[in-house]
Amino acid sequence: MYPSLVHWYEAAKFVPHQPQLRDALLFSPTLKEARNFARGRQDAWRADWLCTRHSVLVAGLGMLALQRPEMDLRRCPLAHVKTGLAGMQLPPGVLDRCAERFELWRRAPRVSVFGAGQAPCPVVGARLAKLVAPLPAWTLVTTCNGRAPWRVHDWARARYIPVQYLGTCLQRTGRKLVTAVIAASDHVVVFEQRKHRHLDFVLHTAKSLKRKISLELYEPDALAGAQLSIA
Repeated sequence: MYPSLVHWYEAAKFVPHQPQLRDALLFSPTLKEARNFARGRQDAWRADWLCTRHSVLVAGLGMLALQRPEMDLRRCPLAHVKTGLAGMQLPPGVLDRCAERFELWRRAPRVSVFGAGQAPCPVVGARLAKLVAPLPAWTLVTTCNGRAPWRVHDWARARYIPVQYLGTCLQRTGRKLVTAVIAASDHVVVFEQRKHRHLDFVLHTAKSLKRKISLELYEPDALAGAQLSIA
């Protein structure tokens, strides 16, 4: 959706409370105009921007690396990445910190989640929080159709976790697509109702591909429709 990494970075200053300014910035024809648009509306920036900007830029770089693999951002020397970011006009300290965090992301695991749509939200929230807490960075791997774990996806996007999408919005979640998601992952998290075996194919495929597996068993309860909340 964003014409450039600069547009992504500047638009994030207005998320989530000023969506009309975020969307208007998408139509800035040049990098300079995008920066000027945001600079002229500084009173509307999110209050925590100075703390959030590093995560925003690293997430943007991560999404760019995933969506434009020909740029080789996952493997090129970090000095090349910093040179490419010169046009962002960031303070040197911010640029160095973002480069360090991007390097952590390049080495970080890719995580896919299965069964989260059927598991109670408090269970998903608590157990995912425990799993990702030790990780300095990570990537969510998911489909983008109706069977995707959208509550987990939206939580990740809100916290600027890069997301790798596989398949199309109309593609059925068959075994071929499930296998592709698992193959693109390092760590597969499976939420399965106790005494059920609905996700055996996921478990067997992850095991055959030698992926790290976290099987999270749960009992159904009345909180299944609660809002996902992960600290």
